[in-house]
Amino acid sequence: MTNAAFYFAGQNYRTAGDMMVGRQSASGGLLKGFIRHGGAETLCGYVDGPATAREFHDFAEAAGVPAAKRRTYLPLQMPELGAVGTLFRPGPALGPPAWARRQFDARAFSLTGITHTVSDTLALDALGELLIAPLEPWDALVCTSESVKAVVGHVLADWAAYLEARFGSRPPLPRLPIIPLGVDADAVAQRAENPETRADLRQRMSIDDEDVALLYAGRLDHVEKANPIPMLLAAERAAKATPTKLHLIQAGQAATPELATAYKTAATTLAPSVSHHFVDGAMTELYEGVWAAADVFISLSDNIQESFGLTPIEAMAAGLPCVVSDWDGYRESVIDGETGFTVATAVPPPGAGRELAYYYGSGFAGHAAFAGAASQSTAVDVGAAAEALGKLIADADLRARMGAAGRAHAQSVYDWRHVVQAHQALWAELADVRATGTSSAAATWPLRPDPFEAFKAHPTHHIAGAAEIAANPDVGPEAVKALRGAELAAPVGAMLMDAKAAAALYARIAEASPVTVATLAAGMDTADQVPLHLTLGWLAKMGFVTISGGGTAKTAFPFAGSSSWKGLAGD
Repeated sequence: MTNAAFYFAGQNYRTAGDMMVGRQSASGGLLKGFIRHGGAETLCGYVDGPATAREFHDFAEAAGVPAAKRRTYLPLQMPELGAVGTLFRPGPALGPPAWARRQFDARAFSLTGITHTVSDTLALDALGELLIAPLEPWDALVCTSESVKAVVGHVLADWAAYLEARFGSRPPLPRLPIIPLGVDADAVAQRAENPETRADLRQRMSIDDEDVALLYAGRLDHVEKANPIPMLLAAERAAKATPTKLHLIQAGQAATPELATAYKTAATTLAPSVSHHFVDGAMTELYEGVWAAADVFISLSDNIQESFGLTPIEAMAAGLPCVVSDWDGYRESVIDGETGFTVATAVPPPGAGRELAYYYGSGFAGHAAFAGAASQSTAVDVGAAAEALGKLIADADLRARMGAAGRAHAQSVYDWRHVVQAHQALWAELADVRATGTSSAAATWPLRPDPFEAFKAHPTHHIAGAAEIAANPDVGPEAVKALRGAELAAPVGAMLMDAKAAAALYARIAEASPVTVATLAAGMDTADQVPLHLTLGWLAKMGFVTISGGGTAKTAFPFAGSSSWKGLAGD
């Protein structure tokens, strides 16, 4: 089966816990979905170091992957990803791995990323780098919705136009396939259909059988998620228009105790006819069970921070009819009139936010102020939301039909088995392109230069070619071996020959002293000459040898496969 190595940092794959955000749940869900449905023989993780490798193995073990079927790759083992085929990064920052790959072979494997929030500067800068980093035709940035693809396309088109005006050439745009986020539809349905959980939670909240409970699930954040006031106003209008007792459950976390208090105060003040309940999103078991207690899902997103929206597909998988804003990915997942109702939104015209963009871009305002200012001028039709709620409150059969349609929709489109297969199909397609495509000219990462290349004008001599190395007659190989093992003398010793090899090199120099660097390097593979030259510099630094003459390096040493880099990789 088509496989990929997952760029892993534990905080990006959290699926539960305190202050979890949607991108973490989505990334963790995708990885767990791949484990269940991907069919790959080996689960591969690309990690930054040993600590992250342990996190990956812990995640995989918790997901049921035996040790024999998982493998991690460190950055210096990047060339080995060619055997995997694809490196997947759970975000849009494909520039750094593209540059790193270029050090080896740009055709070795494909890179894919995925969009989440695209309104903050980190994400926007990552998008901008896609046009100047060495991405290839066999790489892609997955967009999770048509809406977010429109944003990405707009940003990249404007950036490309600037680059063309500045430099006279327009760079190519990256591939932007659309693959939605997913949900474990069966698991959500199983929890939501549990009659014992429903009875227990409704009893604890004093929700009678004939009452109707609305559910909002997500962060309680009025500036970077959704302002609750339109939802509260719509719920109050709906409650006043029906004899049925209406409850509103808000399941999530607020960033501060003060904000949590503000949410509770707004609820009782603006919707006094509604019974209000708050569920802590960090209490995983309770949060997962709350879907069973509800009758209708409501989320009136109004924020540019949102790009897809996981909770509506969770709600559909739970069999709940949805009342959502006609906004971003919500409008693509919820089918108006079939799985719920979408409520119209409105924003000021283009140009009205240029001053706001300047404040944010200049650093005067943070992302919370930027998103919050845009949100406070984004209108959601409160009357239409109240009308949609009224229809669902009054008609249990309608709730049941829409809930069943939503569950079927989630199963057939958004279950992880479909989403994982879509990613694997993309990886296979990119592999076909890679097999026949051509890469741009090879080059290293200009902004991360070889220090001995960029600073080659600094020294008196270059330890290369005709440069002569002479041994210090007052020391012997044992002294070299002893000092090579001292951390103060060799703080990054893995880059050098080991103590035994360094001592042997010194003995060889002492026997033929003086000897040219070219003579010492004769017959060695190019990659193996890297630690030789580095060790010669170290020997001179420690006073074991002297250098005369100034050879100029004529060989560009590829570090892939050199013994020094293998040492750093932990082999």
